Amino acid sequence: MKTSNTHYLSGFLAILILLGLCAAIFPVSATIFISDGTEIEETELFSLMDEPVSDEIPRVLFFYDPDCGACEPVHEFLDTFLEDNPDTILESINIADGSEEMDRFTAMKNEFNREKVFIPVIYIGPVAFEGTEDIMTYFEDVYAWYMNNF
Repeated sequence: MKTSNTHYLSGFLAILILLGLCAAIFPVSATIFISDGTEIEETELFSLMDEPVSDEIPRVLFFYDPDCGACEPVHEFLDTFLEDNPDTILESINIADGSEEMDRFTAMKNEFNREKVFIPVIYIGPVAFEGTEDIMTYFEDVYAWYMNNF
């Protein structure tokens, strides 16, 4: 009986260690931040959307990697959005395509005063969303606000 309990305990510990390693290797990120690097909450986002946009030309950039599991649902979401809204201005940038794309990713990270940025990430003017859930939750409203201010 003691051996059986030890066996189950060993298995349970192995699963906990594996889950811990997965969390450390595959960071989960869902963040809203603005061009000065400040992370904001949903209420601050909606307050920001009461302000006018100061950009001269619209800029909406989606950075992804085809090997990124969290990027796939965002691709599907954006594909559907683009089918329903064919006039959408959106540039998708695969950071695995080469150094030029990675340089653009780094330039945006620096422009938004961020030490780290995880993919998927989408920049809509002065606002950025990092992580599948935040992109899919806020994209339509923030995109509409941004484009209606031009």
